[in-house]
Amino acid sequence: MEGGFMYRLGMPTLVELESINDQAELCKELALDFVELNMNVPLYLPDMLSADRLIGLKRQFGIDFTVHLPEELDIASFQTSIREGHMNCCKEAIRWAGAAQIETLNMHLNNGIYFTLPDQRVWINERYEDEFKRLLLASYRELWRYAEEHRVKLCIENTGNFHIPLIRRALDALSVNDNFYLTWDAGHDAKAGFKELAFFTAHVDRIRHMHLHDMNEISDHQPLYSGKVPVNDRLRFAYERGLSVVIEIKTAEALRQSVALLKQRFVYAQDPR
Repeated sequence: MEGGFMYRLGMPTLVELESINDQAELCKELALDFVELNMNVPLYLPDMLSADRLIGLKRQFGIDFTVHLPEELDIASFQTSIREGHMNCCKEAIRWAGAAQIETLNMHLNNGIYFTLPDQRVWINERYEDEFKRLLLASYRELWRYAEEHRVKLCIENTGNFHIPLIRRALDALSVNDNFYLTWDAGHDAKAGFKELAFFTAHVDRIRHMHLHDMNEISDHQPLYSGKVPVNDRLRFAYERGLSVVIEIKTAEALRQSVALLKQRFVYAQDPR
């Protein structure tokens, strides 16, 4: 594997499960390596779940954790109080993850809001792009320094937005920094018509984490091998580069189905079936 990283498979936080123990038990049952704790769920916040408890669970179940930061974060908000509040949330999560020996924090890049005019949609971040990029770069540089101190990696996930010109320009500006890392969400990329693929190809050495789910005519987050995502191609890429992969199917039944199919159809070989 390239870069000395280890290929691992994990599961997302399942809202149907009522406790961290339930999440850990299912992870172990499915012989997965980690659970991605979603901070939009109140049970999985630093003030509800101590780092010591997480370390104990890791030892008890023989699993690991990653963290998905709240989806609404906007660390480039033009409103100082909002931006600083969201930065404080990120720093709290970094401290928590570092104390729990969790290496990977996943986060979204907020598009901001838009005004709907009679004939077009105007994104405010694009209208004030210079200021948006200034704030974004300053915030990420501050977070990267903080994350490095706590031995944590921040990975920016595509949400079907990496092909948007404004976001692409912002990401290209961020990419010159050594601590710039990416989560490749294969299902979101498929939902965007694979228009995000060019960005990931251009920054392939920065990909550290993957979200894997299928996409069909109904929606994304569908069971593996049921839609348009080239699942084995994505798994081969992850295996060869030593990525952590969240099988991001969000019910226990569909997750079990996807894990079983993955074990049948993907072989760690040069040419998986």
